[in-house]
Amino acid sequence: MKKLWREPLLHFLLIGGGLFFLYSFLNPSEEEIANNVIKIDDSDVERLIKAYEQNWSSPPDKATLKSLLNEEVKSEVFYREALRMQLDHNDEIIRRRLKQKYEFLVKDLADSQQPSEAALQAFYEEKSEFYKEPTKLSFSQVYFSPDKRQQPLIDAQGVLKQVLNQPANKVDVKQLGDNFHLQNYFAERDYNDVRQLFGQDFAQAIFKLAKEGWSQPIQSGYGIHLVNISSIQNELIKPYAEVKEQVLADWKIAQQGLYNEQLYENLLQKYEVDYDLEKWGEL
Repeated sequence: MKKLWREPLLHFLLIGGGLFFLYSFLNPSEEEIANNVIKIDDSDVERLIKAYEQNWSSPPDKATLKSLLNEEVKSEVFYREALRMQLDHNDEIIRRRLKQKYEFLVKDLADSQQPSEAALQAFYEEKSEFYKEPTKLSFSQVYFSPDKRQQPLIDAQGVLKQVLNQPANKVDVKQLGDNFHLQNYFAERDYNDVRQLFGQDFAQAIFKLAKEGWSQPIQSGYGIHLVNISSIQNELIKPYAEVKEQVLADWKIAQQGLYNEQLYENLLQKYEVDYDLEKWGEL
C-alpha cells in the first residue's frame, strides 16, 4: 500500500480528479446559468467583507456592505450576459487569464505533495548547480585618474614597483593614488558585483587573474587601477542542510511543471486538433 501511494501516476490521477471536482464546484452548468438565478450566500458576504477589510483595515458598515452586494450582483449579471454573447471568444487576455487560473489549481494540488527526504536529497544532487556559491574575491585597489594625470599607466607601474617590495599589510592604499568615488577595499565580491561596480573588462581581468597579490595595472571605465587580491573564496556547492528549504521550494516548482505537462497530455486526448493550413502547408 505504501508503495502504491508513492506512485506518480496515482498522484496524477488524484490531481486530475481534484481539478474536475474544483471545476464542477467553481463553474455552474449551462442549465444553471440559463435559469437566471443569481445566488448570494453567506460565503459571498464573508468574501466581500474580507476583501474590504484588507483594503481599508476596518469592516464595512451596513450601507457599504449593501452597496458591495449590489455591485457583486451587477458584476455577475454583466458576466453572464457577456458569456451568452460569447464575448470571451478569441480574446487573448481572457484566454491567458483562464489558462493561468487553471494552472493555479494545479499549483495548489502540487503544493500539497510532500517529498520524502530521500527524494529531496536526490533532487538536490541532480540540480546541484542551482546551489553553487560563486567564486568571491576580497581585494584592495589604488586608483590613477586620467583627468588628474598625464600618464596614469606609467604612474601606476611606478607605484607597483614600490609596493611589490613591501608587505601587503604595510601598504596604505589610500595614500598611493587618487581619490575614488568608491571605497578602496572590497570584501567577498563575486563576478557580477565587480562587473556592476567597475565594468566587464575590469571584472574579467581580476577574475581571470584569480591569484593573491598585486596585479599589473588594470583599466576600467574610470581609469587605471592597481589591484591587490587578499583572499579568494573558490566556487562551492552549498551544503544540503543549509539550502534545504530552497531545495523544497524548487522541487515543488519542478513538480508543478511536471503535473501541468502530464495534465495537458491527458486532456489533449479528449480533443482532435484539425490543422486547415492552405497557406502554410504542414508545420
